[in-house]
Amino acid sequence: MSGKSSAARRKASMTDVAELAGVSVMTVSNVINRPQIVAEATRTKVHAAMRELRYRNNLVARSLRLAQPRQIGYVLPAQDAVGNQYMDAFLHDLAAACQAADRNLTLITERGTDALMTACEDLYFGQSVAGFVISNVGTEDPRPVELRKRGIPFAAYGRTGEAFASPWSWVEGDAALGIAMAVDHVAARGHRELAFVGADHASVTMVQREHGYREACLRLGLDGSLAAGRIVHSGSDLASGVRAAADLLGAATNDTAASSAAPTALICVSDQVAAGAVITLQSRGLVPGRDVAVTGYDDTPLTSFGPVGITSVRQASAAIAAELVRLIIDRPGGPEHVLLPPRLTPRSSTDRAA
Repeated sequence: MSGKSSAARRKASMTDVAELAGVSVMTVSNVINRPQIVAEATRTKVHAAMRELRYRNNLVARSLRLAQPRQIGYVLPAQDAVGNQYMDAFLHDLAAACQAADRNLTLITERGTDALMTACEDLYFGQSVAGFVISNVGTEDPRPVELRKRGIPFAAYGRTGEAFASPWSWVEGDAALGIAMAVDHVAARGHRELAFVGADHASVTMVQREHGYREACLRLGLDGSLAAGRIVHSGSDLASGVRAAADLLGAATNDTAASSAAPTALICVSDQVAAGAVITLQSRGLVPGRDVAVTGYDDTPLTSFGPVGITSVRQASAAIAAELVRLIIDRPGGPEHVLLPPRLTPRSSTDRAA
């Protein structure tokens, strides 16, 4: 799936134009609003991208934007006891997306729904913020429902159980596609016996990652990889990865290779789980990649920590942030549901020559 095909399912945005033209969103904005400061060659590229995507600058939305507060609120997710490197990086990308749109980011920390709604009402109706971005959206998350009920503009990073039927806008990476990429990658390297280490909580994105694994295995005819015990649920931290990998590898010891009944590739729901799996392999004298392949998700700095590089799925964090900011500023007439494709970053943990 390409960014271009994603744009085709919805009205093209300034972000889409910037990606196609190979420039920044700010440059596209300057071509539209202050063309005299942009080099002619750059203007030509941007205009060509606009024509190809049939992009039209929304003058009504622009006039509304000029009257909006310059702040966009971001509801910080609860602190993760084991850390979340991906969401830390996403916060940076969201701040950068706000700056590119000539906005600033305001952080909100209230945890309970009632307290959060009071804070959002005070900020929005007090003309302090133009709208809100919420993240870590759960299956039955009350925040989108309550914000919509109050008429407060927002965009969600992630979907509730309503998914494409929800009456509000959301953006997220295509989690099912990301895991399918990992399955295709190890299958192309000859692995036929796979296992999936999923999360023990049922957020929509985690469910989608498991769906991606199941669908890819069915498509490739990897029936054994769907057998009982080959899909396990664990925590998303490193220790959980250590334990899950040990259980999956069974009786393999330091002096022997994994038994024939054990999987030869572990598709993990996060980089932390994948790092834990690598630790288990090394403790048993197995070489990640050569003996057992391991993949992670989110492509955090953890994938390059130590001698084993972990193959991982990288989400389009900056593009996700830009889309969320656009939805707050432009306020489309109807809900937009945007899935952005991830990409796979191969490293030594899936290299059979390691």
